[in-house]
Amino acid sequence: MPTVALIGPELFPIPPIRGGAAELFIDRTAHHFKHWRPVVICPDDPALPRQERRSQVSYYRLPFGRLKRWLYRRYNRCFPYYERQVALIIDKVQPQVLHVHNRPRLAAFLKERFPRRPVLLHMHNLATILGKRERPAPDQEIPVDAFLACSRFVLEQEKGRLGRAAKQHFVVYNGVDPEAFRPLWNQPGEVRRQRQRWHLYDEPTVLYVGKIRESKGVGLLLTAMAQVWRRLPRAALVLVGGTEFGRGRTARITPFLQQLRTDLAKAPGRVILTGFIPPADIPAAYLLGDIFVGPSQNDEGLGIVFLEASASGLPIIATPMGGIPEVVTDGVNGLLLARKDDPAELAEKILHLLQDGTLRQKLARQGRELVLANFTWHKISRHLEEIYEKFSCPESLGTKGYPYCVQH
Repeated sequence: MPTVALIGPELFPIPPIRGGAAELFIDRTAHHFKHWRPVVICPDDPALPRQERRSQVSYYRLPFGRLKRWLYRRYNRCFPYYERQVALIIDKVQPQVLHVHNRPRLAAFLKERFPRRPVLLHMHNLATILGKRERPAPDQEIPVDAFLACSRFVLEQEKGRLGRAAKQHFVVYNGVDPEAFRPLWNQPGEVRRQRQRWHLYDEPTVLYVGKIRESKGVGLLLTAMAQVWRRLPRAALVLVGGTEFGRGRTARITPFLQQLRTDLAKAPGRVILTGFIPPADIPAAYLLGDIFVGPSQNDEGLGIVFLEASASGLPIIATPMGGIPEVVTDGVNGLLLARKDDPAELAEKILHLLQDGTLRQKLARQGRELVLANFTWHKISRHLEEIYEKFSCPESLGTKGYPYCVQH
């Protein structure tokens, strides 16, 4: 069985015990591979061993201590410390394919170090979200064998930038586990138990899951809820998430959070701010809401939260930003705003869904079906393995030069 190295950024450990969408993608797909042996390479964490094997997945967690992080911050540049450690693991395990996530400069480093080995760069966001240390110069080409994007939107935006030197381009969507994220109607007892834990009962409840940031539309949502409460005073708002991911950062207090807490104290209705919830406990959080609202103000790559909400049986209200319309279809599994930053329109759509149980149920059930048909980790992993197979067998691409051709 051939081996693929799944290489995460130097930020968060895998499994994503401290958050991270790319880290979640790596871990979930790795555990669903059938024809490839996954080796996960990521930074270390005191809560996890440096090396271990879970089921079929081997993990190598590389030391990236305070001194290295200080150097990154102090000189505002990327030292190749992590890259060199990754290369040592690749020399050790000899994978047939290198799959690099969200790190174009790391992908370029590995392609130079291993020129005959297929290197795939997979972007889960636009290049503009990368820090200055990780962002390539505008004219720098990333000589990878394939460029993968989490949505058609990201692919189209980056095809002429990060992906312009790639031989092939692919869209590989995010996924969700429909067994972990079960629909509300299949577990009424658990729904009651989770709601009672937060002293919620039969109140119409709006749920948000994600980082507590202005760019995610949290402030806009609170402004819209002020209008909702005038007509539906019993409604509740649940905000799930912290301001950051990573060790020592999940409880970080930002200026936006400080202002939000001040605004919440004056809110005319009930708001629950849960703080950061570990990924393992996130499925239970979706049982708290009647509808899910994700009013992002930025061009999202493809938010996993929308897939999780649909799998959990929640109708969605979202902005048509970035890749969101690729997983939220107006009138199918949710409602899309015509204007991303209009609190009045958002309030009207919230009221519409909270007061129309028939529409809520229709969108919820269609959303669950959409996920089962297109966005399970099983389907996403099969798609990835098909891509790996193309690059391990050069004749499938009509190119030469790859030393590995694996037959299953």
